[in-house]
Amino acid sequence: MKITSFVLFFLFLTSGNLMYSQVRPNHIFDNNMVLQRDQPVRIWGSAAPLEKIKIEFGGQVKSANANKQGEWFIYLDPMIASAQPRKMNVSGIKSLVQFTNVLVGDVWILGGQSNMELDLAALYHGDAEILSANFPNIRLMTIPSSADHLPKKDFERINEYDSWHERYDMKGYWFPCSPKSVTTFSGLGYIFGRRIHMASKIPIGLIDLSLGGTTVEAWLSPNTLLSMPENSSLLKQWNDKEAAFNPVEDLKTKISNWEKRTAEQKRKGEETAPKPLVASVRPALDRNFPGSSYTGMVAIIGGLTVKGIVFHQGYNNALGDARPKLYAANFKALISDWRNLFNNKQLPFGIIEFSAGGEPQTLDNFELRMLDPSPYIREGQFNAYRGISNTGYACAYDQQVNWYHPQKKVELGERMARWALSTQYGFNLGWEPAVVEGIEKLKDKIIVTFNKQVKSSDDRPMEGFSIAGIDRHFYPAKAEYLKMQNEKGQKVNDKRRVIVWNDLVENPIELRYAWARNPLGNLVNDAERIIPVPLFRTDNWDYPEAPYLSSEYELYRQKQKTIQQQAEQLARIRVIQEAEKLIKENKK
Repeated sequence: MKITSFVLFFLFLTSGNLMYSQVRPNHIFDNNMVLQRDQPVRIWGSAAPLEKIKIEFGGQVKSANANKQGEWFIYLDPMIASAQPRKMNVSGIKSLVQFTNVLVGDVWILGGQSNMELDLAALYHGDAEILSANFPNIRLMTIPSSADHLPKKDFERINEYDSWHERYDMKGYWFPCSPKSVTTFSGLGYIFGRRIHMASKIPIGLIDLSLGGTTVEAWLSPNTLLSMPENSSLLKQWNDKEAAFNPVEDLKTKISNWEKRTAEQKRKGEETAPKPLVASVRPALDRNFPGSSYTGMVAIIGGLTVKGIVFHQGYNNALGDARPKLYAANFKALISDWRNLFNNKQLPFGIIEFSAGGEPQTLDNFELRMLDPSPYIREGQFNAYRGISNTGYACAYDQQVNWYHPQKKVELGERMARWALSTQYGFNLGWEPAVVEGIEKLKDKIIVTFNKQVKSSDDRPMEGFSIAGIDRHFYPAKAEYLKMQNEKGQKVNDKRRVIVWNDLVENPIELRYAWARNPLGNLVNDAERIIPVPLFRTDNWDYPEAPYLSSEYELYRQKQKTIQQQAEQLARIRVIQEAEKLIKENKK
């Protein structure tokens, strides 16, 4: 009787899984999971060396032997979607793991940084979404945050502390979607999955492996980073940081800075922070050490059979050390990298562009706000979409809030879902943005031709265009439809062609649209006015790539500051020119 009680107690401790000894599937497999439909499904884990493993699910019985290191994998045959909860048994010679409430449907990966990670509860309309989130056939999984340069075979199931929100989150478990489980889940990811589930009626699994404050290089595999000559200086910079890191000296520096800051805060009567007690995280374990977030979070579930990926990132590559050309190369490499990791070179990959945030662009600060790396980062993302097959694109620049975590994410999730529903689920929804098809430069105007009809989102005059002459000073420009003659001889608007000008620019040679971090710009598809026209430019006046050496960076920063001061001066000159022109016109 005592032995029986002990066995039952041991089984209870295994998180609801019936387990006797060594067989251990990877933690991505658990109760409440969704398995990918219509494809061979890869299941893997560990066991005793050479042990025979058997999987039973949905009438299938598959087996294989572990290798000498105790690693094994088994493929299930393709299955149709099923919302019927079923059990999966994974057994060895003397052990059994049983998963319950398993569904078959589509599994989507959610990647990126904090704007993907942002809770549903933090979004505008998030409270209403939470109230209505009773979708038991949507399943949610959040991978624990991790950055590591050493490969790991699995992640831990933990109650992870979130210092940003000062709370604990259960990570590494599959949860059926409910108002309780969805509250702290990726808001953007949930909106995307919710719309797909409502339209397709099939189970949807969402795996959030985003991590705030990460660059695109953190999400590339170490092998890819090493294979790209473009990344050699970046890798050297980080390796040098790691080699020079001294935890004792680091803590001394932190304490010294804290003492100075505390003295100033006390002088002002402000609240002071606690004294630092530990050194910083060493560079090799930093979430932005190239490849570390990939190794710590993505590679662990590499080989999982999934439907597709949605990726939303950009902020940390658009800071003071921005390198847009490098970003463009690495972003394209990331798509290939992740497709290879999940064993599908045509895996659907949805791109949600870098979100808008920060001080909004106005006619008063127009020139200054154009001097920002953000639009160049978006350009790199958009060019990846145009150049790589089976990708989708959703603009985000119009969902504006003066914060680097814009809470307007519902619209973005819906836009991304339109792409997926149209290209992966057989529905007929417009999702593709209008793109520039041609540019014609006249004496004092520029004509832009789009591949489909466009309009302003609010039926007001079109805004967000700028044109420049040989002096490279971009002036805010006026824009309207080009007039054309119809078959009756009447002049009507050609909604595919827009004429752009500024009377102060006599010979414009280049044009830009929506070119700022938080830009002016109200152009959308005429047929689907919820789909913005992506930013574009005709020039090749690139943003200067930041240097890697600290001795060079200070000079670079000073040059950028000088350019910003010049932009402010140009804006003042423009205001004077506009006033002079208005006076001259009134005298006529």
